Amino acid sequence: MSVIWHPQDAAEAIRLKETFGAEGRFISGGTWLSVQWENGAPRPGHLIDVSAIPAMRGIAVQSKALTLGAMTPLSVARRDPLIGKSFPLLREAARSIAAPSIRNLGTIGGNIACKTGDLLPALLVCDAELNWHDGHRLITESASDWLNGTRGETKPPDGLLLQVKLALKETPMFEGAAERVIEGYHKIGRREAFTPSVVTAAYRAVLSPEGVVQSIRLAAGGGLMIPQRLTESESLLIGRMMSPKLMERLYEVILREVQPRQDAFVSCEYRKQTTAAVMSAGLWQTYREAASA
Repeated sequence: MSVIWHPQDAAEAIRLKETFGAEGRFISGGTWLSVQWENGAPRPGHLIDVSAIPAMRGIAVQSKALTLGAMTPLSVARRDPLIGKSFPLLREAARSIAAPSIRNLGTIGGNIACKTGDLLPALLVCDAELNWHDGHRLITESASDWLNGTRGETKPPDGLLLQVKLALKETPMFEGAAERVIEGYHKIGRREAFTPSVVTAAYRAVLSPEGVVQSIRLAAGGGLMIPQRLTESESLLIGRMMSPKLMERLYEVILREVQPRQDAFVSCEYRKQTTAAVMSAGLWQTYREAASA
């Protein structure tokens, strides 16, 4: 049996983790840990329940950014009006995760902390920042840097995720016409049965009125893959007019760039092909729908 601890603030939680080392695990909703235990992973000697820490709760607008507490349930992320209005990709990603009973327990922080969560591609294309506590102070880093392992030397690996920060951006304007923002989130797989998703893909692009790509973010995940920004594929699209031919080229570049991991469900090659197809076809369809609206 694990001993359960209930710290009242982030500093106390970090002290407990430092004391117990590998035998101590942070826990919030506990859905991901439950899956690991059901698959035979050993239970740690100490569970550090972070649910009572005030800084990890709540959704608020602060300094032109939407701040989400790490303890925010996935079900709240799915229906919160602030998230739905400003970051519909995140709402759609939350909607795709498991069954309602799991979304009521599972949290945004837990989905991020497992490093393969279905929220992460959406957070990457939204340029999310993560606010951590290292036991002494708050440290901020981009979700992309954290996933790439390029975190600063000042934050230890046992830091506690407190909040997710999403910048609220004003829609820029061209002379006489607004830029067009298109975005999408797609998931292939059945997380409801606790099987890994085959592919999760997200994209967000800003286009000129003529359909030229001004800026774009592409991100992919799925299965055991740590979600990644597809920067080479993004570079292909910048400054180019949306067209079927460009989407064919995008398919080939994604096929080369995406780096899935092998598992017992599907092959790496199948994941590569599915990611490239979902991303290129989804981006083109979203563009066409927006252009005809």
